[in-house]
Amino acid sequence: MTLQQLQYFVTVCKYQSLTKAARELSISQPGMSTAIRDLESECGFPLFDHRPNSIALTDQGRAFHREAERLLRSYGQLWKNAERIAQGRSILRVGVAPMGASLIFPRLRKGFRAARPDIAFEVTEDSTEALYQKIDAGELDFALTVSIAPPGAEYRHITLGHSRLLFCVHRDHPLAGERIESLAQIGGTPLIMLSDRNSQTKYLKRLFRSANYEPNVIQYTSQVFTILQHIRENAAAGFLSEDIAEREESLVGFALREVEEASVTMIWRGDGKVFPAMEALIRYLRQGGPP
Repeated sequence: MTLQQLQYFVTVCKYQSLTKAARELSISQPGMSTAIRDLESECGFPLFDHRPNSIALTDQGRAFHREAERLLRSYGQLWKNAERIAQGRSILRVGVAPMGASLIFPRLRKGFRAARPDIAFEVTEDSTEALYQKIDAGELDFALTVSIAPPGAEYRHITLGHSRLLFCVHRDHPLAGERIESLAQIGGTPLIMLSDRNSQTKYLKRLFRSANYEPNVIQYTSQVFTILQHIRENAAAGFLSEDIAEREESLVGFALREVEEASVTMIWRGDGKVFPAMEALIRYLRQGGPP
């Protein structure tokens, strides 16, 4: 199995056509057909269901397509990293959680870049739970997480700050003039929340269940900005970190007694190799971190 075969396969998936894929890659249609047959033979299962005038991915083909795209992305990133290494720049793979961590990270990046312009960040944004998984899989060197639970003993960490989620409404919202202190007072207020896979949303839903209350979620989103914009337009309420809420004059934020303060923490594996670029960032953080 070669990278060229995978590129052929992904291009066929893109167009759902051997002819169009062959045209884009400037090879013959018979050559493309042969490459796909050889790849299927090596895989040991059919990638496509061949129909009279079209082709479609099989279930196994769809699963293989996800892996092929992931590998090609990694290969492309490898070449980018090689170029940076050739230019004398080191690369740190850093994961960043939304809300509190994403507010600290720009200052961290700016300050560290000023101190060490020879070291670049390759950044991944994901939930804290997913970032822990990527640290464990060796896909990240560091993760800037937001959590109420301390990191496990297998991780080293530096706490950079604290953040608390506030229940936020527009200043013209009916609840804006109330004294909201608990989840029970939210009632059936329409909410917009981060996606169900996000650790923040999982945490909030556990709190709602403990209060025997089902939140009225009208939309899930992957973007903090979408939550903020809905609140700005008085189209829904939502939960935002206090750092964001305090900067928005149109918002009113409430600290609920059920919602604990979280720590914003940089973590890395305690049992992994710490190379010089990692040591440089750790030293920077321990000396005071972002301004």
